Amino acid sequence: MADKEREIGDTDLMGIAHDEVRARALRKSLQRLADNQSGNGALQEMAREVLSGRIGLREALRVGPYSDALGERIAQARQEYEQQSPEEREQQRAEALRYLEAQRAEIEQERREQQATRPDSRHSGRDWRL
Repeated sequence: MADKEREIGDTDLMGIAHDEVRARALRKSLQRLADNQSGNGALQEMAREVLSGRIGLREALRVGPYSDALGERIAQARQEYEQQSPEEREQQRAEALRYLEAQRAEIEQERREQQATRPDSRHSGRDWRL
C-alpha cells in the first residue's frame, strides 16, 4: 500500500466490530490480507480498498467478486475447523483470547503514551467565573 495513501483506523471499524479491541484485530486482519502476495487476489484487493477508505467493509461484502472470494475462504476455514480435534479447537480458542488480550494491552499502552505526551487538558473548574 502506498505510504501517502489514507488508511482507516480502528474507530472506522467500530460499527462492525462493536468494541475497540475487535476493531483493532479486524484492521490488522485486513492489513495482513492486503499484504499477502500469495493469497486470494480478490480478498487482497478488497482489504486494500477497505483500508484506504474507498469502500466500507459492509459495502465491500456486497461486491460480487469480494463476496464470492470471502465465501470460499469461510467455507475453507469451516472445513479446516471441522477437521480439528476438540483439543486443537480449544487451543485455537485460547490463542484467539490471548491475541485479543494483547490487542487490549496495546491499546491501553498507546493511551498511556498519548496522555504522557500531551499536557493535561482537564481543568478543575475551581477558578471559573461568569
